[in-house]
Amino acid sequence: MANRKLLALVSEDTELGRWALTRALEAEGFEVQAVSDWVEASSWLARARFSLAVVAVSSAPENCADIVAYVRQHHPHTHLVLLADQDSIGELQLACGPKTDILAKPLDLEEVVHAAHSRPVVGDETLGT
Repeated sequence: MANRKLLALVSEDTELGRWALTRALEAEGFEVQAVSDWVEASSWLARARFSLAVVAVSSAPENCADIVAYVRQHHPHTHLVLLADQDSIGELQLACGPKTDILAKPLDLEEVVHAAHSRPVVGDETLGT
């Protein structure tokens, strides 16, 4: 039986951010699909069962509380981690709820990796790349 990698989705509007997040998560055994905005990310969520979605608030034109509610309702197996500027974390925590993982930008990749492993993993399907 083939060893399946965990799937991670990264939505980050900067190329450097996508690259750094992808490399850090790949080093932890994830197969990563990186996109530049929430529209693409939501499309990928509909195609595969991701165990992790890392979404930069700057890549999402929608209200982040709506994104959190959408992921919880339609993809409850996906661990959502939001990335936001330090100044907006308190406001986002109020809007999205205390159980939402929000990490500060600029990124601390070790924090992202820790958050990636902070929830039990449900079986994933490979992207077939």
